[in-house]
Amino acid sequence: MLVTNMTNIGDSQILLHKETYYCYATYKGGNTEGFYVWTSQDLTNWGEPQLAFRAIDSWGEGKFWAPEVVYHNGKFVMHYSAQSKENHSLRIGVAVADSPLGPFRDVHGKPMFDLGYAAIDGSVLRCDQGNFLYYSKDCSENIVEGIHTSQLYCVRLSEDLTETVGEHVLVATPIEPFERLSLQETRLKTPRLWNEGPCVLALNGEYVMNYSANYYASNNYAICLATAKSPFGPWQKAQDNPVLSQREDLFGAGHNAFFTGKDGNLYTAFHIQTDPKNPGADRRTVIGRVEFEMENGKFRQRIF
Repeated sequence: MLVTNMTNIGDSQILLHKETYYCYATYKGGNTEGFYVWTSQDLTNWGEPQLAFRAIDSWGEGKFWAPEVVYHNGKFVMHYSAQSKENHSLRIGVAVADSPLGPFRDVHGKPMFDLGYAAIDGSVLRCDQGNFLYYSKDCSENIVEGIHTSQLYCVRLSEDLTETVGEHVLVATPIEPFERLSLQETRLKTPRLWNEGPCVLALNGEYVMNYSANYYASNNYAICLATAKSPFGPWQKAQDNPVLSQREDLFGAGHNAFFTGKDGNLYTAFHIQTDPKNPGADRRTVIGRVEFEMENGKFRQRIF
């Protein structure tokens, strides 16, 4: 794995376009300036962050989190999370640019959709079945059986990726034992559970999803795997989850996004805790190769 020099970030995503890598991320906890982008030719040496999306042009007032950019029909389309000026609740927006460096302009001047609940971590899947957005119904406002809970949803997208189409379908909720370690977090004022940070690939006629579980500001934050036969599921979580969480050289691995490198191999970008003795104070971008293999009819994933 490659541990980069990009710190004060979270929710890293990398796009390769015309032999240059572009990294988008939550910066400094979701600063009020907007979203920045870093560039590299080799994934090792990254330049200084450049402002790609100005918060002043958005409907958001803060908590600018988890930008993800895809190149689609000659445009760069960014889905992002922010706190709404109107109701101070988290929502997902969409912005478009002609360059991966921006400037990205919000398409609607308001959240992409509003179902009356907090939503974050939008991630796009484009496949033979159409275009889809996966996101997290955030635990800040979502209470399930008395516990603040983040759950994953899927909805179809329009051809240009800027509108949702049809029903929003629940695809994952934190019910596995490992996903409930956050209930032991003494730093949390109220019990909370998380399935968040989804990213999905079409693979050999099936679908694989990485998502994150547990408290983001803890060493138990983790990348997990689920698989399905269709974009809406039903999704089956891997029995050997998590795929990656803690080991001797990294802690709290989470919120990853897939990308293809110049060598044609599949990679993922994610963040770790910079200081495992003080989790949540700072996070750093890490890049790893990804391999999937079929074992006894089920996918296994390796990040290395």
